[in-house]
Amino acid sequence: MPTIQPIDFSTTALTHYSGFYATIIDDLLTPAECDTLKELASSTGEWQPAGLMAHGTTETVHANFRNSDRVLRVDADVADMIYERLRPLVPELHVITPDSEWASIVGKPAQPGKKTQKPSWRMVRVNPRLSFLRYGPGHYFKQHCDGLNELLDGPTSQKSFVTLHLYLNGEVSGGATRFWTPDKKHFLDVEPKVGRVLVFQQRMLVHSGEEVTEGIKYTMRSDFMFEQV
Repeated sequence: MPTIQPIDFSTTALTHYSGFYATIIDDLLTPAECDTLKELASSTGEWQPAGLMAHGTTETVHANFRNSDRVLRVDADVADMIYERLRPLVPELHVITPDSEWASIVGKPAQPGKKTQKPSWRMVRVNPRLSFLRYGPGHYFKQHCDGLNELLDGPTSQKSFVTLHLYLNGEVSGGATRFWTPDKKHFLDVEPKVGRVLVFQQRMLVHSGEEVTEGIKYTMRSDFMFEQV
């Protein structure tokens, strides 16, 4: 049975992120299911150095900033399975309105008492573009914010807004996902644990993949996709 642990940044040293969304869900997948996903990644193709988006769809490798291996796989079946598991656990994300608790996910929240023309957004699926990541000793991903992905589904545009980071094993030293204050003075760690998923907003939430010092960390990253209501 999955367990849910919301991160309340207002009770941490990262009070700058009060009102920002992040939650930890443990045991979303079993260890056997995580092993199956690792095997699926390895069967997809060779592990390649992970790149950084430069212009449009062009990526370049900058190992001094992002040093890890990656396999990209477009797989709607796996994405749908993860969506069906996660959706009942995050009802707060089903529809995001301008005056909702989590309005900061999609933009600057509306001010109390003021009318707004900002749209509402409905969560519709997990992005089928799955990024499998492998971090060996010495691998890391320095401080960054995740970029927003946009997909076209017929005439409808879908935007990501929320990252899913699924940990496929936990037998490593180091390798935490670390949230940072913008001045890089304070942080909060989420440790790798098999079957755990970290769900967090992409907008303005600085984080890093800390260096792995022993073992190999496997993760899978994707997004919740939203469409305008």
